[in-house]
Parts: sequence; C-alpha cells; structure tokens
Amino acid sequence: MDRATFLGGMLATTTAVPVTPLQQPILQQVTLGVNVPLSGIYADYGRQVVAGVTAAVNETNKYNATLTKAYGVRYFDDQNSGAIATSNVLVAAADTTIIGMIGNLTLDVTITALPQYGNSGFCIVVPCVTGDKLTQQGYHNVYRLPASDSNEGRLFASAVLRGRSSSNVLGVIVDGDYGLDVTRAFIAQAKANKHNAELVTLESNADVADSTAIIARHAPAYIFFAGRPDKLGPIAVALRTAGYTGDLGFADSFYTADVPKTYGKVLNGAIVASALPPLDKVPSIVTYLPDFRNAVGAVTAFSAYGYAAAQLIILAQQRANATNRFQVLEQLQQGGTYALMVGNYSFNYAGDATFPNVYLFTITADGFTFYKPAFSDGFVI
Repeated sequence: MDRATFLGGMLATTTAVPVTPLQQPILQQVTLGVNVPLSGIYADYGRQVVAGVTAAVNETNKYNATLTKAYGVRYFDDQNSGAIATSNVLVAAADTTIIGMIGNLTLDVTITALPQYGNSGFCIVVPCVTGDKLTQQGYHNVYRLPASDSNEGRLFASAVLRGRSSSNVLGVIVDGDYGLDVTRAFIAQAKANKHNAELVTLESNADVADSTAIIARHAPAYIFFAGRPDKLGPIAVALRTAGYTGDLGFADSFYTADVPKTYGKVLNGAIVASALPPLDKVPSIVTYLPDFRNAVGAVTAFSAYGYAAAQLIILAQQRANATNRFQVLEQLQQGGTYALMVGNYSFNYAGDATFPNVYLFTITADGFTFYKPAFSDGFVI
C-alpha cells in the first residue's frame, strides 16, 4: 500500500483471532501470522487484511482441515513502524506453530523487516505493497501478490494502446507523489508500441490552470495519470472542460469509491486500473465467494488479497504436509502454481508473480464497470 516511522515502541501487540471450531479432536494447530497496522492512520486497512486472512482460515477449517491439523491466526500490530514490525517478527519466531507471515502494509516498513523475516526462516507473503524496491533486496523468502508498479504501467500501456495508430502519449505525475515507477513503465511501453511518449512532472504547488496549460502544450492524444486523485482529478476535469477530446487513463490510485462520485460525470468512459479482479467473473472461486462476502462485508482489495495470502501459505503447507515454517518456505521455493482468490500464481526468483495482471474498469457516474483484464489468461471470464 505504498501508493499511498520510527515511533519508539518496541513491544509487540499480539492477539489470537478466534476461528471457526472443528467438530473433531485437534491434534495439531498451525498458525498464520499477520503483521500489519492495527492502530494509527492505516488501522482500517490492516483490519481489512486481517478479516480476509481470518475468512480464509475459517473456510479451510470448515471444509478442508484434516483430522490432525487445524489452522489459526495470530496478528501483530506493527503500528506502521519498521522497528515495531521487526520486533513483531522476533515474537512470532518464538511461536513454533506459526508457519508463515503475511504483511506488511507499506513499502518502507516491509523492507525494514525483511532481514528479520529471512533470519527467522519465515516466508513473507505481501498482500498490498506494490513498490518495485520490495523484490529488489536480494531476499528469496518474499512473495508479492499484487503487480508491481512497473508491471502495472507496462500492462496498462500494452492493453490500452494496442492497435492505436502512432500518436502523442503523456504520462502525468505530481512531483514527490506516488506514481513515478508506474508512469516510467507506461512511457517505456508506449515507446515500444511506436508512440511519441513523454513523462510530465507537475510541481506540487502548481494550480490547476497552470498544470492544464502545461499538459495542453504537448497536444496529447492519450494521457495517463498516476498519483493522488485529489491532486490529479481536478486537472483531468479541467482538461475535459477546456475541450480536450483525447482518451484518459488512470493508475490504480483512482480505483476508489470517491472517484466516480466526484469525477464520474465528466470523466465518463475513462479507464482506470485495479489490482482487484471482478470476483463475480472468476469461475474458480464461485464455491467460496459467498462465504467470503458474508465474513468481510464490503469486499476490498485489502481483504481479498489478505484472503489470497492466507490461501498461498495454507496450500504450501498442505502440499508439503509441513509442520513448521522452514518446510513451508522450502515448498514455496520449489515453485509450482497456486490457484488463489485473486489469480493463478507462480513466482519468479525475486518473489514477483511470473505472470502479473491488472484489471481495467471504465469510470461512470454510477461507479466502475469492468472493461477487461490487461491480458486474458482465462482467470476472469
């Protein structure tokens, strides 16, 4: 969730989450650890991840648990602090039932804790962080589920520019804001597709009129915005109001409930990326999707990717009949394909999905309408 500190505390806040009890004797419990913020400004996102993980564990216990094993959840409040996240890993390592970890929520915190995850022999399944740097640290126990920023930009450009005649394409970001890696990759792919492509960086304090004039001077036929909707949304609206008739695209930071309400009428038909597939169009999850929705309420990318992260660890444990974290990590390192709620996954040596994907939606005044996946792999019908 870096598309979005050292707080001094060193004691981890940990809690065991109640899960659905089994109706047969339990001889052994294996536990999934979740290391996310449960207090502070990111607490709501962390709770959504925990809700997804817990739903996956309950579903497994309800239908798939063996007579000798059941699954549990233990969560840790990292307070979005690298120091506390690292301390939490030490606490988790002392719990011999924990077979894998899920977290963290932001790039810097996750990278700070990576050495301790590695030293403790944990696989760390990352449900939210998209920053390229995550899988460039040389660790081979990291498994990232969402597409990286660069992969999102590349996939978006491939999908929306395919078949278009050569034209002027712009990628627009705000200086110091999220979006540089996404937009660089978008521009690189646009150039590979024989378009004239440029990256425009707007000053963070520039007003809407000045920003609109800067963009208009490039005479673009396609504009891709990556960054905060409250900064870039008014600029896109101003361009339309001023008579711009070219196409518009937006990075996944615009895939929020507020965007259609605020900008949907003017930006009607623009395309926005999302990490979250349209779950109703995924045949492989039809048997457990209703249970998931009943468990979490409103489905979000955080809860869905939390669920998928738990699935990955559970499936690795079941394939190896693992009893400890070292065996689970070894199983994941051996490769293979895993069918998860948000996609079918195998991983490269660095820990990114071998075939990442993003999903494209059109903006309307009433919400988002699914358009297509960036590439068709059979997961979504």
